Amino acid sequence: MNDLDDKIREELRKEDAELFDEFSEETSVFEMLIETCRGKRRWLSIFGGILTMIFLVLGVLSAVKFFDAQTTKDMIMWASACILCMSAVSMLKMWYFMEMNKNATTREIKRLELQIARLAGRLKD
Repeated sequence: MNDLDDKIREELRKEDAELFDEFSEETSVFEMLIETCRGKRRWLSIFGGILTMIFLVLGVLSAVKFFDAQTTKDMIMWASACILCMSAVSMLKMWYFMEMNKNATTREIKRLELQIARLAGRLKD
């Protein structure tokens, strides 16, 4: 490390302690889920949530019908429907987690941009 790095760290420690405390809090999974519904593509997130619920209900209904089926053909049909619906639920959940990960990464990049802008402002002074 050089002298400039030490100076930068010292300045950040002095003036930005409260800023780091504010940003150091981790958001919960529920908060991140709600965060996906706020933004330019909130309609897509809401639509994905509705689809997830629909496929979940259809999957459970298919499982119940599977146990009530009398013929092998019906059992195969309801089991296939259940597997298809639960696969769709799994894929939609993975999509939601990717959206939450993208939002978290974007938030961290914005934090870094803020820190760099504040540091650049101090170095100009």
